Amino acid sequence: MQLEVQEARPADIESAKAIYGPETGDLCAASLGVGLAFSDSHDLETAKKRAEWSCQQQKDLLENDPTTRFLKVVDIDNNDGIVAFGRWHRYPNGAQTVADLETVGLKDRHDPATFPDGFRKDFYLGFLDEIGTARESWMGTGHCWVLTNVKTREPFQKKGAGSLVVKWGLEQAAAEGVPAYLESGMQAKGLYEKHGFREIGRHNVDCTSFGMPGVVIEIARMKADPK
Repeated sequence: MQLEVQEARPADIESAKAIYGPETGDLCAASLGVGLAFSDSHDLETAKKRAEWSCQQQKDLLENDPTTRFLKVVDIDNNDGIVAFGRWHRYPNGAQTVADLETVGLKDRHDPATFPDGFRKDFYLGFLDEIGTARESWMGTGHCWVLTNVKTREPFQKKGAGSLVVKWGLEQAAAEGVPAYLESGMQAKGLYEKHGFREIGRHNVDCTSFGMPGVVIEIARMKADPK
C-alpha cells in the first residue's frame, strides 16, 4: 500500500456519499461530538443518511468557506478509492467562533431541512457553539492553521493515512511561521503528540443542557509551534 495525500475536490466528497457500511467503512466527519448527534441505530439506511449528510456538509464548506483546505488520502497502488479525508482551516485573523456552516451564511439552524431525521440537533449545535466560542480564549486572534477533522475508513486505519493529513497542515503552518491548533478526544491525543502537538489545556463539555444528561466530553486543547 502506497498512500498519498492530495487536495480534494467537491467531486471527491460527492463520491464519498456512496461509501458506508461495516465492510467499507465511511468517510463521515469525525469532528468531536458529530458521531453522538446521530441516532444509535447501526442499520444500513441510517449509515447511508449519515454519509450523505456529513459529506454534503463537507462539500458545502469546501465550496463556500475560503478558509477550508480539504484533503484526501488515496492508495496509488490499488483501486481502493479514497481511504481518508482531512480538513484544515487557514485563519489569517484567528479561528472563527462558530464551527458549522453558519460561518459562511450557508445553513440556518432554525430550518428543519438543515438536519436529517433523528439527528440530535440541540446536542450538535450546543456542543459546537461551546467549542467554537471558547477558541479565541486559547487560540488567540493571530494567523494560524486549525485541524478540525481527520477520518480514515475503518479497513485502512493504523496504516499512516491520518499522519499524512496531520503532516500536510503542519508543513503549511511551518512555511508561514505560524502555529497550528486542534481539539482532540483523549483517545486520539497520541497521534497528534507524535507529530509535535502538545496539550496546553483541557475543556470538559457537560452535555446535559444539550439533551444528553450525564454525558461529559473531555477535550484536549493542542498546539504545535512552527519549526
